[in-house]
Amino acid sequence: MWFQQSRLIPQQNAPEKASLKLALFAEIDAKARPDVIIASSSSGIPSSQFIGQCKNPERILIGHPFNPPHLMPLVEVVPHSGTSDATISAALQFYNSLGRKAIHIQQEAPGFVANRLQAALLTEAYSLVSRGVISAEDLGKKVTFFSNT
Repeated sequence: MWFQQSRLIPQQNAPEKASLKLALFAEIDAKARPDVIIASSSSGIPSSQFIGQCKNPERILIGHPFNPPHLMPLVEVVPHSGTSDATISAALQFYNSLGRKAIHIQQEAPGFVANRLQAALLTEAYSLVSRGVISAEDLGKKVTFFSNT
């Protein structure tokens, strides 16, 4: 693959502001070789919202890591409708080669997938504690050890 030839994916980590990303991606796209894949670490803004000024939008996608990255190996790879299959495949392979657990989110959705699941879990957790179903301390234990039950 392309990254086996000493090429890396530039990972943009600018603040979550669509107008900033629009200008930044236009500049990165204009200056990077056309074969370079460009990823954004955006945690909620789909790349389709900031590729409008790019000449090579097929090479742009989201590579959304989770914090803290040394404990959370998950990376959501989220293409926009114009991202090429080759770009998606190469990005998945790249992140996995770094020891990450890359998953392909097949279409854009606000907040992507893990953040949406986390929001649903938090909503239910708040409801259970506020209704007295479980204490906050015991809920914390349950969530912490959920995978062991």
